[in-house]
Amino acid sequence: MKVLQFCHKPPFPDRDGGCLAINQMTKALERAGIEVKVLAISTPKHPFIASAFPEGYIAKHNFETLFVDTTLNIVDAFSALVTQDSYNISRFFSTDMDKALVEILESEKVDIVMLESLFVAPYLSTIRRCTAAPVVLRSHNLEYSIWHRLTRTQKTGIKKTYLRILTWQLKAYETKIIGEIDGLIAINSDELAHSKRLGYSGKGITIPFGIDPDSYQPDHSTLAFPSVFHLGSMDWQPNQEGLKWFLDDIWPLVIASRPELKMYIAGREMPDWVAVYETNNVHVLGEVPDAKDFMRKMGILVIPLLNGGGMRVKMIEAMALEKAVVSTPLGAKGVKVKNGKEAILARTPEDFAEGIIKLSDDFHAVQTMGKLGRKLVETSYNNAVLSEQIAVYLNRLLR
Repeated sequence: MKVLQFCHKPPFPDRDGGCLAINQMTKALERAGIEVKVLAISTPKHPFIASAFPEGYIAKHNFETLFVDTTLNIVDAFSALVTQDSYNISRFFSTDMDKALVEILESEKVDIVMLESLFVAPYLSTIRRCTAAPVVLRSHNLEYSIWHRLTRTQKTGIKKTYLRILTWQLKAYETKIIGEIDGLIAINSDELAHSKRLGYSGKGITIPFGIDPDSYQPDHSTLAFPSVFHLGSMDWQPNQEGLKWFLDDIWPLVIASRPELKMYIAGREMPDWVAVYETNNVHVLGEVPDAKDFMRKMGILVIPLLNGGGMRVKMIEAMALEKAVVSTPLGAKGVKVKNGKEAILARTPEDFAEGIIKLSDDFHAVQTMGKLGRKLVETSYNNAVLSEQIAVYLNRLLR
């Protein structure tokens, strides 16, 4: 079997959860004995950097990429209001990429085309013209739900009205696309249920984000404990929203009780407003050279997410490294943790702060939680297990 994995960004450099999830799927398919060709859109936000790819990757997967300028264009954005296109999605379309896709499909026999996220769905009609291969959508995020919440949090005015229109267009586009695909791989059960509510009636499956546990070896020799850390791509609006809630409403409660505790904030595209919170207790690091090494040195991971879909890739990675985690229930969505066992789940600022304080006072509890988290990753989020499930599902589609 040969799969064309069509991605809305290159998998490397692996600077965010989306890149990691794309590469995880490639590795899972490969482990299952499936040939994978990777085609990716490169953008100003996610450029193609050849030196960031592992040795041999480009040749092995016959990797191809083409640049598409997805920079926000006011004229195009308002034109989309007239044409009723979803501007969030349509800016990923280019005629050059369309032509490249035609050449690939006409020169190579592929058995399945996998669309990595809704952002490459504008090419679906071209794919249908060129091949009879089943098309599978891999759903990374509840895109419509994210924009719906962003719209609700805006004050009345032109921006709110425009966001409401964008949200409506995105929902309409999602509804249209799920009626045209042959298969759906959702990253968590909520995403699969969401698609079914929008009318999807085909064969769907939930395949969570997975890793190779051997690549995430815990090392506590340089551990700074107690310490609290937040790690995430800060160009994603839900991460910004959650971090601001944490710094405004939760961290002051923690410091009032444990004034010696320190927090470290890391992630790419750190917005300027975060620097305002920097004190002796809050250290803003920005993008770190090696996320794994950074996590190994830190104590308690906080995931104060209030909005968004998908899975928190950093939660899986942190648990593999035996980190203790305090998260909102939404931040742990799709990860089968039990509250108080593999992680602490908190809905209110008071409960969140209490969880951090409890763990910072009890290193044994942190160790126990870390061991349980690592075990959960090894059994439920291990690529060796997930690759078999993916292979069975794709073979069912072909039959």
